Amino acid sequence: MNKYLLLEDRIHGDSMFPFISYMVDYLDGQVIFNMHLHPELEFIYIEEGSINLQIGTNEIRLDEGDGCFLPSEHLHGASPVGDVPFKLHAVVFRIDLLRSFGYDLIENNYVKLLNRIYQPIYISRHEDVEMLEILRNVIRTYEGKDAGFELKIKGYLFLLFAELLNKQEVNVHDTITEKDMTKTELLKQVLYYIDENYKHKLTVLDLASVVQMSEGHFSRFFKSYMRMTPMEYINTIRINKACALLKTTDRKLLDIVMDVGFQNQSYFIRLFKKQKGCTPKEWKRG
Repeated sequence: MNKYLLLEDRIHGDSMFPFISYMVDYLDGQVIFNMHLHPELEFIYIEEGSINLQIGTNEIRLDEGDGCFLPSEHLHGASPVGDVPFKLHAVVFRIDLLRSFGYDLIENNYVKLLNRIYQPIYISRHEDVEMLEILRNVIRTYEGKDAGFELKIKGYLFLLFAELLNKQEVNVHDTITEKDMTKTELLKQVLYYIDENYKHKLTVLDLASVVQMSEGHFSRFFKSYMRMTPMEYINTIRINKACALLKTTDRKLLDIVMDVGFQNQSYFIRLFKKQKGCTPKEWKRG
């Protein structure tokens, strides 16, 4: 299985400066962003409102002014809290950005430690004031892109991790039990399977068989963590794949519909409008 099939359809900087900061203040269907993972490290900062951040099979609520650090390859997604408007910033970068040309004290004493952080770390607006101010500086500097902004960002990241490594206690939200890890791995297996087979006919029984559960148990398990039924999730994946094809190709709509796993074009258009708030033609025009 290719675990990177769950990667975001987003380029996180480039090889010369593997860093990006982006803002999200809209819903993609009923979610802010679907469950996904990536090899980069990530900080999330809530500028306005609140979100429910799901990490593996655990969920935490982040309110205005809160943040969270996500280590590499953690399955995560986010959903809104009711109808409350929100604005969040995601700061995503490769650990290589912090490395020196040669092996030195920074690499030995600190970068290696960052690679050994396996649990997300909640950053409280009440307790981690200095760390959050540094994170806001990172975001503002990237948005401004003044001369030398890359130098400033790299400097701020060193300050940020100095604060992070100095945290004496990991918040209770960060505790991941062996049972939670097992559930997360089962969930990943199913999501990998869907990403590899979304073009084909899929049933709940097919997915349940991947993790050796009954259909009923699997449906409850899946919905409790994904907040949608297995079939709703499959259709969301298919719609998102279709969106990419609409933007990047001139293929006929029917060909795209069939290629992403739908058998009925009218049903696809109805579902597309429900999820994206526009028709496929309007989406393509952008």
